[in-house]
Amino acid sequence: MKKLFQAFLHKNFSTKVLVLIPIAVGINLIGGTLCSALKLPLFLDMIGTVLVACLAGPWVAALCGLITNLFLAIVTNPVFFPYALVSILCGLVTGYLVKAGFFKNIVGVIFTWIACTLTNSFTSSLITIFVYGGATGINTSSLATAALIAATKEIVFSVFSTSLIENLIDKGLVFLIVYWLVKKIPKRFSSQYAPLDNASLTNGKAEN
Repeated sequence: MKKLFQAFLHKNFSTKVLVLIPIAVGINLIGGTLCSALKLPLFLDMIGTVLVACLAGPWVAALCGLITNLFLAIVTNPVFFPYALVSILCGLVTGYLVKAGFFKNIVGVIFTWIACTLTNSFTSSLITIFVYGGATGINTSSLATAALIAATKEIVFSVFSTSLIENLIDKGLVFLIVYWLVKKIPKRFSSQYAPLDNASLTNGKAEN
């Protein structure tokens, strides 16, 4: 078991990969902190996670998501802590879909975006309902959720509907930004992360 774990770490967390983690977490924190401070109905705290999922795989993305939420919980609001599970699952789902080749064209990107959105919406809704009683108050979407609950008397429907709409927009922006970034990454850099065959994610143009 110990040897298997060591092999897992060696395969997924090389020195080159470890260098990416603080950069990705920093990108996440900038987006998440800004949206939280401005009370925007967005999060934008997964740009780094999705980018790392493309470059270094699902488990590194999951770790980035976990670290991001821990920092957000400490720096901005403890409410973010339980949602670390959401970030971990989204990192895994995105990473494995990228690894399966779903990020090589716009159709695959859209599929990955929808899969990540559904994963996020379902998991975060459960946390919002069972941990926070239906609303967290961390952004303006809580007002929409409260209005739906008052109108329909259905807390599950209200929370999931609001989360789904919010995440479709938020993750849509995240995946659009990351897809653009991936296409701009020089081949000589992306090819260093061979496990995901990232050379095929770029335009195939090596930087001179």
